[in-house]
Amino acid sequence: MGKMVKIFTTLVLTFFVFNVSAELPGGDLKTLGVAKDKLSIGADAKILSVTGSKNGISLRKTKIAKPNSSTLSALRLLTPRDRFALRVLDKNKKEIALLGLGNPFYISAQHMGYEDSNVFGGFVEQEFDIALPLTMDASYLVLLSQGSEGLVKINEIQIK
Repeated sequence: MGKMVKIFTTLVLTFFVFNVSAELPGGDLKTLGVAKDKLSIGADAKILSVTGSKNGISLRKTKIAKPNSSTLSALRLLTPRDRFALRVLDKNKKEIALLGLGNPFYISAQHMGYEDSNVFGGFVEQEFDIALPLTMDASYLVLLSQGSEGLVKINEIQIK
């Protein structure tokens, strides 16, 4: 059963990465205050490795490296379809970016014989990377949930 869950998680994450990158229009990076020429696959960036769940996020590590395409695809504007978001704050806790995450902490599945079931899935813990330009003064990450009441803060972590 554990191997099947890992395979399914990999498939869902692969779909999520391709779906997110397909929704990334060229102008969105400028709207986020991130210059496209400063954040690309060939240029160094600050890579934040984050572990998260519906209950919060924690920073595993930070490094300076060249981001890959899936890491860059996380840089997109928040949309009404996003269940979770990341707010990037500077050292004065002023917002410098608001990123839509989609719903990365929930995995749904369908099995034969359960197609009519209303709910078949569950919340999981995920690991993901976020690339930020070296020039961005990012000091805090805030995980938010989005629902009918707007954006609700789940937790805040400091970037070291």
